[in-house]
Amino acid sequence: MEFTELADYPLRAGTVIEWVPVTGPSGAWQRDERPLSHLHEQHCARSTADEGESSWLGTVFEIPLPFDEESVRVTLRRWMARHDAFRTTATADEHAPGRFARYTCRAEDVHVMPRRVGHLRTGTRVYQHLTHYFGSRLSPTRWPHCLLATVSDIEPTAHDEGFLLVFGADHSVMDAYSMMLAISEIQRLYQAVHTESSAELPDVGSYIDFGAEDRALGAALTAADPAVRVWRRYLRHGGGRFPAFPLPVTSRTGRSHPGLHQSGLSSWVLTAEQTEQLQARCRGAGHSVQSAVFAALAATHRVLVGSEPLRCAMPVHTRHTAAHVHAMGWYVGLLPLELDHAGADTLAELLDRTTAAIDAVKPLARLPFPRIAELLDCAQVPRFVVSYVDVRHVPDATRWQQWQVRPLRSGEQSDEEVYFWIARSPGGLAVSARFPSNEVATANVHRFINTFTAMLSTVAAEGALVDRRTAVIPAG
Repeated sequence: MEFTELADYPLRAGTVIEWVPVTGPSGAWQRDERPLSHLHEQHCARSTADEGESSWLGTVFEIPLPFDEESVRVTLRRWMARHDAFRTTATADEHAPGRFARYTCRAEDVHVMPRRVGHLRTGTRVYQHLTHYFGSRLSPTRWPHCLLATVSDIEPTAHDEGFLLVFGADHSVMDAYSMMLAISEIQRLYQAVHTESSAELPDVGSYIDFGAEDRALGAALTAADPAVRVWRRYLRHGGGRFPAFPLPVTSRTGRSHPGLHQSGLSSWVLTAEQTEQLQARCRGAGHSVQSAVFAALAATHRVLVGSEPLRCAMPVHTRHTAAHVHAMGWYVGLLPLELDHAGADTLAELLDRTTAAIDAVKPLARLPFPRIAELLDCAQVPRFVVSYVDVRHVPDATRWQQWQVRPLRSGEQSDEEVYFWIARSPGGLAVSARFPSNEVATANVHRFINTFTAMLSTVAAEGALVDRRTAVIPAG
């Protein structure tokens, strides 16, 4: 599973139709007293401060059935009605400065209308249209928060019938796991509509209720809470800021380029067979593949940087109840991860330390970091983020290669942020990254990931770390 921008997907010429959610009468929207989650409200506030700069997630994939406009309309309406995340919005609360009020509408008031763009003659034009469509219209404070498009009559004609579906959603209503769930749901709903059968989808809980629960958890926190103390110690290492990527990412000129979109890369680290081999070694030692991944990152840090601990922010899911497992929404917490690798010269020692470090901070995921940041008077954002997800058990994940699935993210602008997304899927283990667009950051992020790839490959094949005193030859 490679998480990239739409520019990296091999789009072809075809007929583009935009699918835009709409509501019925003007009275469809009603004030909803259930509050936004802390993360949702923070996102709205930052988007407003940044004058609505769009940041979205999405997916592109093939539906291997004949294109039928009415069937697409019915499918997408059923999908939108199924999840209350798509039937809620937020606007600045005129009675509470700095806060946002929620409005919702009923499932029966949501419809999805086609807007026919026409036949675009090249894949480049399709790409340009879709990125503008999502980038100019998606916002956490302007509904709809999810937009879709289809590309049919694709040229050159493929051997198999079918069409592309692409969607983009504001982060306030979708996380990475939601993106993966959406693929199977839309595929199954379209097949059910096309064949007049049942989609047999699991029940889903309320993302709106989750927001209220998150708010209640945050309200109970105080500055004396142990979680706040952990975060205070963690941020103190950076002088009140989040840890930075451990290698330099500033241009040699020293000039700032705030309007420059970040660069990205995506590559496969291990094949499915290598990943299974890695898992067998981890299980034999009482650990998980997640621990092996972060242990390899720590060992890479030691080879390239030195004995200082590896520090990064680690996003994790907050889908802790069965009701939210299949729901669309932003169910993400943040952990302050610190891996002290000094003296852990064997794989067993480093795995033990890594598992212990993750386990020690894992309970913090339930507690909303924006509320903790408020208690710490911290307005900083993460600078070095490493996410690990295992999506092998997402419904229909084994068919993603057949459907040409690609998770998508919008372009971002930052002179210092470095993000790694490491994902285990049926195809193996892949890493995607975004980082500042300059020669220093490009060289050092590639160097880090190449060394990490060599490190993890050695762990999978030999059950041992690359010796920290040995020069690591980057993988090709």
